[in-house]
Amino acid sequence: MRRLLCPAWLLESSRLEVRGRVRVCGREALDVVASARPDQDDSAEAAVDTELGIRLRLAERGGGGEPEVLQMVTADFDPMIDPAIFRAPSGSLRAEGFGQVIGGGGLPWRAAKTMAGLAAGGLGAWIRHGPHRPDDAPRWPDAPAIPEPDPAPTVSPDGRAAGPAVRDDVLALLRGGSAAGFTATMYQWFDLGGLASAVPAAARRSGFGGVGYLMDAVSASAGAARLITALLIAGPTRYQIDHRYEPKSGPMTIACDGEHVWRVYADKVTKGPAERPPSDIRQLADPSWLLRCWLAGGESMLAGCRPAYRIDVVKRCDCSSISMMFPAAVAVVDAELGVIVRLTSYIGGTPVQKYELEDLAALTGEFRIDVPADLPVSEAGPFDDFRTRSPGPGGPPLSLGRVLARQAAAEAARAARSLFDRLRSSDPRDR
Repeated sequence: MRRLLCPAWLLESSRLEVRGRVRVCGREALDVVASARPDQDDSAEAAVDTELGIRLRLAERGGGGEPEVLQMVTADFDPMIDPAIFRAPSGSLRAEGFGQVIGGGGLPWRAAKTMAGLAAGGLGAWIRHGPHRPDDAPRWPDAPAIPEPDPAPTVSPDGRAAGPAVRDDVLALLRGGSAAGFTATMYQWFDLGGLASAVPAAARRSGFGGVGYLMDAVSASAGAARLITALLIAGPTRYQIDHRYEPKSGPMTIACDGEHVWRVYADKVTKGPAERPPSDIRQLADPSWLLRCWLAGGESMLAGCRPAYRIDVVKRCDCSSISMMFPAAVAVVDAELGVIVRLTSYIGGTPVQKYELEDLAALTGEFRIDVPADLPVSEAGPFDDFRTRSPGPGGPPLSLGRVLARQAAAEAARAARSLFDRLRSSDPRDR
């Protein structure tokens, strides 16, 4: 039902054509065809209500098979609704966030909450006083802060991006995506300390304050992680990604020539069928996913020495993009290449994640992948990325700390409705 009532997803990675007008379910509608881009497998036909903007009929065809059709047969858009049907049954346990949930429940849940809080407190003590403590500089180097973040977007009381509407030509740039190849150096920052500092008091008090102690330890110790990656993007399945660090799991290089994808590890190379690049990189190259969010602004600016547009972004409930894990962001889109050159994510006014493309340039010359010839090559397997490695400087407590921080920070979604949303974690520190 969401695919009918929340139609913004059809704008992502597709090209739309209006064939005319039709009547569906007794209402006027536009007959729209969504053609898949070369890197997509699906296409769809839809009847879009001219007044409400919802889909009255949707036919999706994937892989050349028979279309799957979802259609409203009868509909009443002015019904008489009894408010009582939305009331919780008598005796229900009601909560609007993680903090309220952990404050209720029976004895088993309170015991589990206490144990989790004590465990979190133990992890916080290990982070603060363990052998990797912050004053041990050779083993715990200072992490860089997120540099020069864009001003945080303004969120309206109804949870939308505040500001002037984005112009049609900028929306067309987002919808078209990047048609040309490009090269760039991608910098990614993730500020776990900033995320932990945003966890509200209700969540910090859980388990005799153990979560709060852990959040304080993470806030004081973690800093911002920075990852650097060289990008060469020639098409949906023609690219090379070279990490300038050794990931804790996964390859150091991913190269795809349109037929096969090679993953380069320290001791081997795997070969498999062609596939698209990782989702975060793909969504920098194709900004059409932004159309599933609340947008405002679009004013012209310079990103480095290149013309660009700044767009304020607020997450909608139906947006599942990996690039929009946090409730609000600022996207800077290159005016010529149509790629996102900078994406800064926020919790309230605190920047917690940033992607930036430096040395951005249009791809010139013939595209070739570069894979080491002195490593053994094997067929790709499902467990190639799960390699056994020694713990990094953060050790297990920081890994567990990230999980608890993500869970506890869910309370922030209710503490400030228009500013907070679901949180997730990211890879750790600078390499």
